[in-house]
Amino acid sequence: MFFSVTVLFSGCKPKPIELKVYFPNYTWDRFEPMEATFEINKINRVYEVAVSLGVVDGFELEEVPLEMVITSPDGQENIINRTIAVKKDGNYLGKAYGDVWTTELVIYPEKQFSSVGTYSVHIKNRTHYRDLYKTESLSFIVRPGKKIKNEK
Repeated sequence: MFFSVTVLFSGCKPKPIELKVYFPNYTWDRFEPMEATFEINKINRVYEVAVSLGVVDGFELEEVPLEMVITSPDGQENIINRTIAVKKDGNYLGKAYGDVWTTELVIYPEKQFSSVGTYSVHIKNRTHYRDLYKTESLSFIVRPGKKIKNEK
């Protein structure tokens, strides 16, 4: 089973895009990646691209290796391997919401997308475990940043 989320935004002012999945029974199966699509309508600006991982008390790993593939409207793939820190010295990082701890990792602080259109993202955990227990959610976030001035 694959998780699939599609969010479309339009309008004059770009809004943040957050694609989020919640894992059934707080378990992320290594072979069930997050798959989602999003629209980029403005290429004359930079964007901050991030992922956020929510875990519940009792999560055992200090970090989770992730593999992300962002595919542009013309089919070009950008493969990103990063590790998101969840704990340090046994203490949870990030923000607590009840028994859920949410940690964010900025992938690109200033990403300029090459074309307008529908992009897809595919994210999987690269741990050695089939099931990543006590994992509540995963988000992929695109925040619009400053407008790029036309070069002369």
